Amino acid sequence: MNTLAIFGIAVLLVAATVLVHYEALRFTGALLPRLPIRPRQRVLVVIAACFAAHAVETLLYAGCFAGLDRLGDFGAINGNFAGGALDYLYFSVSSYTTLGMGDVFPTGLLRILAAIEALNGFLLISWSASFTYLMMQRYWHPEREGDR
Repeated sequence: MNTLAIFGIAVLLVAATVLVHYEALRFTGALLPRLPIRPRQRVLVVIAACFAAHAVETLLYAGCFAGLDRLGDFGAINGNFAGGALDYLYFSVSSYTTLGMGDVFPTGLLRILAAIEALNGFLLISWSASFTYLMMQRYWHPEREGDR
């Protein structure tokens, strides 16, 4: 039963993070043409928006890991880990970015959730890279330094 629950939680987290990402990029794409700033500065707005979206997404996973770790029925997070909020955030960011330092690691069914977070994070980071590339094509023109 816990296996089914972890996959259900994973599906909900993937759906939530994709929605957060979609809305962040949609909002940013609609906002950029209306900003009274230099075209190249709009790229900085894109980077900030992507970073903010990724921060929210890793916080969602971190909160879920904290809750499931405290329940104990889904495994645990071990290693150099005290169980504080920053520990869960560190583990989540490490998983999301596929960095996986190895100093903190999941056991039990939390391993499945961490693996899904890594795949989810990889896809969303790739989406951010694609969006940034498109916005740079649109707004990054160093040969027109004086443009607005």
